[in-house]
Amino acid sequence: MKRVKKWLGMAGLATLLLVPIGCNTCPKQEDKALMQEAIQAAQEAKAAAAQCQNLQETLARIEAAAQRAEAAAQTATMAAQRADAAANRAAQAAAKADTAATKIERVFEKSLTK
Repeated sequence: MKRVKKWLGMAGLATLLLVPIGCNTCPKQEDKALMQEAIQAAQEAKAAAAQCQNLQETLARIEAAAQRAEAAAQTATMAAQRADAAANRAAQAAAKADTAATKIERVFEKSLTK
């Protein structure tokens, strides 16, 4: 019984919303034009909202790509720093090896002159 009353109440409310109340219930030409403009504006707003959503998704993809590029740049910078440090260590090792070779050469020359 409660369901029936509830349904009847909702049906009555729906009919009130659908049927205009009062004198001159037929819409005037101006009202029709205004309603048509409102419908058109609503459609344009819907299209603009869809376009805005697409732009937001594109912006999110661009921001994600920029973050990945920044992370890659940081990784490349760290790799370049490690390579530079390795090159410096190699240069130091080469200098030490050259110094050691020079000392060995002097020792060998001294041993030959004796």
